Amino acid sequence: MRTGKIAGWIAGIVLVLLLSGCQQQASYRVAQLLLHRYGWDSLQVAVQFVKQRWPSSPEPVQPDSLQVLLLSARYDTLYLGAARMIPVPDARLEDQERLLLEVCGWFAGRVVCDQIGLNASPKRLVVEPEIVYPFQGTTARLYYRLRSRWERQRYDGDGWEPLPLQRSFQGYLLIGTQADPHSQLRVPLRTWEGVIELSALPAFSDFRYALQQQFRVGRSATVTFELYAGLETPELLTSVTRRLRPKTEAERKAEVAHFAGEALQQVVERLSGRWYPVWLQVESWSFNPLNLQYVVEVTARWREGGWFRPLCVLSGVLTISEDGTAATFRWVSGNRRAQERWQQQVGQDVLNLDALPPPELPESDEVIVSGW
Repeated sequence: MRTGKIAGWIAGIVLVLLLSGCQQQASYRVAQLLLHRYGWDSLQVAVQFVKQRWPSSPEPVQPDSLQVLLLSARYDTLYLGAARMIPVPDARLEDQERLLLEVCGWFAGRVVCDQIGLNASPKRLVVEPEIVYPFQGTTARLYYRLRSRWERQRYDGDGWEPLPLQRSFQGYLLIGTQADPHSQLRVPLRTWEGVIELSALPAFSDFRYALQQQFRVGRSATVTFELYAGLETPELLTSVTRRLRPKTEAERKAEVAHFAGEALQQVVERLSGRWYPVWLQVESWSFNPLNLQYVVEVTARWREGGWFRPLCVLSGVLTISEDGTAATFRWVSGNRRAQERWQQQVGQDVLNLDALPPPELPESDEVIVSGW
């Protein structure tokens, strides 16, 4: 009986000691953590700590020291300090990048922390491509220039504002023909501007064959350029379409007549010392699609100084590239006066000519392809 009383006294004493210890040891926690944003480049941290001693109610308390940590999605430190108003380097963050804010308070050597997530601003890459294709007279070469803007949505949601673009991008072009969607070219883009040798790509032979099939039957070919680009993961930004077609027979005849007229003007000025009106006859012509060159047989007549002056007549062969360069005129025959002028001023069979200006083509939505 006495033993039971002693045990009861001991249990009571232990309970009193335990209750006394609980009342003396306080617990700390974060009661509220709020963020106030007044723009994308800063935020204000509102944090409330409380202390509680059982069985009392929680009461607000200020920490001995405070630490605010802002981390990026890659856990890079964007801010570390004790300020409640902190800067956010939003301009260099990704589109709506997920951020983590951690607030910690110290109480007599004990630390209490809480975290809250937030997002960076919505951003977009805007690219206006300039594509020249064919380039330099060949379907095996392409020129591109990407005019780009890096923008973020205004904080009030009303439109977009520019940001500095100081980073490289990831991107490529998908080039395909409407006639054969399977003959696509994937062209990596590593700079904002450049010239691409398409012939170096493994799939170019299939792509070129698809174009040639259309050109051989006199049809135009629709070529689509899909631009995929991004600072991290490329995505489809825009699509550009070009209609390519070969020159018609009528256009080639007109081009031959133009080049013949320009070339004989140089020949007459060389032989007679000045320009005179020339009567020109194109006897025959041919075009070599492999070296993009015209060969034209012509006959020319002109009078030096008026109707009653002697007539000069000559025949020759004009050779000229499709772009007007590498022009030469070879003597074949002519009357005595033209022959004398040729021997005096040229003295050899072939006269090298200056580059001839190509004819002006009417504006069109279609691109004329050389060599066809």
